[in-house]
Amino acid sequence: MLFRTLKRATLGIIIAAMALLLAEATLRWTQPGLDEVVSPLLYQRNSGEVFTPGTTPNTRIYVSGRRRAAVNKAPGKRVLIVGASAAYGEMFTAFTAFPGQAERILRNAAPDVPIEFINLAHGGMGSRQVKEMVFRAISRDAPDLIIVYSGNNEYHELRALKARSARYDPGAELLRRRLSKRSFLYRKLRDLVEPSDTLTPPEDTEWLPIGRLDVRVSEDDRALGQLLYKEHLTEIALAAAEFNVPLMLTTVASNLRDHVDNQTPGDFPPTAQARLHSLAEMVDKVDRGSFLRAIDDAQPELQSEGAQFQLGQLLLRGGLRNAAFKAFEDAEMLALRPMSSDRQLRQTVRNVAQQHEVPLCDLAATLAASSADGSPGNDLFVDHCHPNAAGHHQLGVTLARCIVRDDLLKLGITDTVLETAIKHVETTTVDPFRLDHFTGHRPIPGMKTPSPPPADTALGSAQRGHLAFVASDFDGALRAYKRAESMGAPVPAILLNQGLTHLYLGDLAAARTAIDKAAESATENANINQLRRTLGD
Repeated sequence: MLFRTLKRATLGIIIAAMALLLAEATLRWTQPGLDEVVSPLLYQRNSGEVFTPGTTPNTRIYVSGRRRAAVNKAPGKRVLIVGASAAYGEMFTAFTAFPGQAERILRNAAPDVPIEFINLAHGGMGSRQVKEMVFRAISRDAPDLIIVYSGNNEYHELRALKARSARYDPGAELLRRRLSKRSFLYRKLRDLVEPSDTLTPPEDTEWLPIGRLDVRVSEDDRALGQLLYKEHLTEIALAAAEFNVPLMLTTVASNLRDHVDNQTPGDFPPTAQARLHSLAEMVDKVDRGSFLRAIDDAQPELQSEGAQFQLGQLLLRGGLRNAAFKAFEDAEMLALRPMSSDRQLRQTVRNVAQQHEVPLCDLAATLAASSADGSPGNDLFVDHCHPNAAGHHQLGVTLARCIVRDDLLKLGITDTVLETAIKHVETTTVDPFRLDHFTGHRPIPGMKTPSPPPADTALGSAQRGHLAFVASDFDGALRAYKRAESMGAPVPAILLNQGLTHLYLGDLAAARTAIDKAAESATENANINQLRRTLGD
């Protein structure tokens, strides 16, 4: 009797296990996606479209980013850039931003192919919102390449949830997502018992700007942010492969030597200041080996963002570039209110690109290597994560090289031709009347903004038009350019400026007219002709 009972119990267990395995397999086959979450931050929410019809027939206006008009079917190569404010080129024009820099270089390298970079980046977007934008773009558009530059805002929505949602529990969410990923049966059972997602924001809640949220990240918050970042990049890679859309992932550069602007020094360990003072007295008096050993001994007392930042400065004084770079990256990893990408997020990009065989442009590493002391600083950045004009140029050059290296646009450009194009762009005399040569920026707190020439001069009016354009006051920019034209400003440059401004007003017909006239009257019009051809007939 006992044997018969055990036999029946064993058979029952086997049948139940087989049923569970069958259910698991069925669910994996039919429902492979994970939950969608709406960010609690309003500026991180996207509309359901990637573009809307333009005012001119057969044209469109992309709903995110720079919102410029474009023809529906690209005459040549169309590249979409997705990311946040650093990719957008916050404070500068689209032509100074690194996508515009790469566009200009590639146009010089391939003058017979119309090439356009359309910047869909938007301030504040995290990788979840970038993923949504990519999904819409590849399902409703036909770009020749999508470039993802995202990683500065990965902890924003988690900090917002932590500040306002009683449901938010990063440790529980980590466990839930890991189980959900491994078992779809668990996922369905979980949804029956507890259908609400712990990342779902509460309704009817007032959300403060992220800069005013005095909420710190914990180890679980950071681990969850890294996990979500990996998931989002992976889903982007898989979707691009499914729709056969070329994709390039990039690492995100940050100002490793910025600290004060972040205002996130954390809690300075009690004995850290004394240790740092002691190390500062040693830096010029002992050999490097002894200095590094002293640092290793002091590390347990220096585990805060502020302490590591000061340590990095000491290491630079001692000429220890590599050790300083690590200290600055450690400072980012210890930030209690992270506002930029970090070492772990950059490595995640590299890992996802390698795992899914996606071309990678390691912009962060290249920018660090090109920095005078190996750690990017205020020579290349405006603040903690937004490049200045020089930083954007360096990123644009590197991006152009990456595109040519992997021949992602099928241009057949040789390295020699590309380097010649880069040199041409870098040595071309800047025309102060031309908007696409203007590297000025909107007013930035703490930074001096050069004053334009007097308003009663042609150049003064033209540059006031540039500044109005930077501020997205396109009507004001047109008025200024017309004043400059009436004062005798060079006609090709002013017509080009008017055409570019009409593009961002959404009037492609007016843009064509102005740019056609600019090309006819210009003595050196290769780049203008390239632009002209991207606008179609």
